[in-house]
Amino acid sequence: MRRVARTLLHWRESRGVNGADIAKKAGWSGAKQSRLENATQPIQPSQVVTLALLYGIPETERDAVFNSCLSAQQEGWWDEVRKEALVADLLDYVEFESEATAVRTFKIDLVPGLMQTSGYAAAIEAAFLPRASDDVVRQRVEARIRRQERLDGENPIHIEAVLSEGALRTQVGGPEVMREQLDRLVELTKLPNVDIQVVPASGAYPAMGFPFSILSFAGAYPDVGYLESIDMGVYIEEPDDLEPYQLNFAGLQKVALNQSKSRSLIAEIARSLR
Repeated sequence: MRRVARTLLHWRESRGVNGADIAKKAGWSGAKQSRLENATQPIQPSQVVTLALLYGIPETERDAVFNSCLSAQQEGWWDEVRKEALVADLLDYVEFESEATAVRTFKIDLVPGLMQTSGYAAAIEAAFLPRASDDVVRQRVEARIRRQERLDGENPIHIEAVLSEGALRTQVGGPEVMREQLDRLVELTKLPNVDIQVVPASGAYPAMGFPFSILSFAGAYPDVGYLESIDMGVYIEEPDDLEPYQLNFAGLQKVALNQSKSRSLIAEIARSLR
């Protein structure tokens, strides 16, 4: 719904229309128009159509936003998991991820959640403080594995991941768990929608010390950046604010090993744990 709201705002600003004026034409108040553009009230599909017609939005773009509005009103699998399994900020991210067509992610000290094995994910969750119960850890791992359904199927998400070599050499969960995780990464590199590159431990590189993700969507929706901390996430939605992250991700891909060499390095580290 936040993406739909941003699109409604973009439509109005691109047409140079005042919020109060368009609200009057649509038959509602200026305050309601503001709430729609900020996603502080539910947006109805019929309201999307009304505004699209007033702005003269092409039918294909209008229909894409209309369908997204319908999807936003439907429950996802994350609505079925316990609150402890997905904290509020991560829940927002998972909802974004479920709609994204592509994600670019840079990780320094761990494997991205979309690529983690259950053993690796459990070891990470068990190490966090305050320690969660075994049941909550299990719920969190199940939620993480459930996210991976986007890797294949009818409309798989495209992943471009850049990992530091250190993330591959840190033995999360011990040698056996880590070897299984590395083998999983090697298998994933065989998928046409998964690109994994490794930054070798040989010097400084762009965005060093600052992991982040960038989600991309179909249609006219802008990219969304995401920065994750221990207990909250920060979304980057303004194009000017997101540009440095896009620039640095492109820089990371240039300094990282290509996909073939990255696959070889991952396999080599896995063999050393046998």
